[in-house]
Formats: sequence, C-alpha cells, structure tokens
Amino acid sequence: MKLLLPAICLALLVKMPAIGQEIIINESNINDTLVKKVGPNYKHFTHPFMSFGANAMLGESGAELKPGLDYFDFGVRYKYRIAEPLAVGFDLAYSSTTFRLKQTGSKNTPDTALYDAQRMHFHSARLGVYFRINYGKRGNSLGKYVDLGAYGEYLFAHTLFTKITLADGSVARINRSKLKYYQPINYGLQARIGFNKLVLFANYRLSNAFFAPYNFTELPPLIAGVQFVLK
Repeated sequence: MKLLLPAICLALLVKMPAIGQEIIINESNINDTLVKKVGPNYKHFTHPFMSFGANAMLGESGAELKPGLDYFDFGVRYKYRIAEPLAVGFDLAYSSTTFRLKQTGSKNTPDTALYDAQRMHFHSARLGVYFRINYGKRGNSLGKYVDLGAYGEYLFAHTLFTKITLADGSVARINRSKLKYYQPINYGLQARIGFNKLVLFANYRLSNAFFAPYNFTELPPLIAGVQFVLK
C-alpha cells in the first residue's frame, strides 16, 4: 500500500502531458501563402457602373441646346493591374444621350421649322479602353486614380421628338425613327478621375454626328458627369 499511492501519482503525471497535447482543431495554413489575384487593388477586377451626365457645351448657332440631365449609361468595367501604380482595362456599356434643341430662328438641325419642343435621342452600345494611374494609399480598394482612354460606339437607335400646338389649340406629339442623317459609328476620347466608388468623367466625341451632305450644324461633342461603381 505504501508503494501503491506513489505509483498511481506517477502514472497520472506521465499521462497528463499526453492529454494536454491532444489535437483539438486541425488547420492548414497553405492557403495563407497563396497570392490573391481578384479584388479592387489586385491583378484582376471587374465591376458594374452607372453614370449620369449632361452636355457640357450648349452648341453653336444652328444647333443650340437647352441645359439638362441628358446622359445615362450602364455597363461593366474590367481592370488588369500591370504594376502597383499602373493598370489597363476596358468597359462595355449601353448609353442614352438626349439633345434638347432650342427653337431659334437660326436652327438648321435637323430642320429649320420651329416647334414648342424638339429633342434628339440616341441609344448606343459602347466599347472603351483606358490606361489607369493610381496615386495615394488605398489598401484593397480602388482608391484615387486617373483614367485616360478612347471609346467607340455603335448608335443602334435614334428618335426625333417634336411637340406642336396646332391652330385649334390641340397639341401634337410626334416621334420619328429610322432617320438616316446621323453617323451610326462614333469615336472619341474619355477621361475619369476616381475617388474609390465615386468617379467624375468626361467624354469628347471626335467624329461627326451627321453625314456631310445634310449640312447640319454639329451637335456639341463634350459630355461630363458623375459615375458610380456598383460593387
């Protein structure tokens, strides 16, 4: 009996370290060593966006415009990071642009008649390419950046709206489509200044809006506004 109690105590002491070393959770840290490639400040990033804008120039005599919120687009943008401060990418978007024509005696676009109101609506599919310069600290976010690039677009629909008050006091609203005086392919330059998910943008059209034989005064080429990153 004198030797039995010490023997039991010794056995317990030997057993306790083995119990303390029992594996409760088995985790692998192999994934921690992988380089993340997808995200706002990683190699690849894709996000939707939405823009609202206006014609930044009110046009020349012959095609003067009324001010208004006349531009909308919605699309998706891809970014590929080349180096820490540099990236390139492209975007695909649908856009809608409206030109509200002033009814003045000098108007010749798209005709010389005067109405109560007249608007030209254009709908397009646009492809843009850009080069991005990042600046400042941003972590895994878009941060601050400047985009410079170019775009091309296909105008797949156009509507000319006119509103006329007739002699009897009634009002006629007319929508005309399938008109052939406008260029279906446009191209130009684009620039953006981004503050994470808020972007200021400007698009400048280099191509003519109309075919030359019609002798229309060209529509203002500059559109500017605000864009929102939706992811």
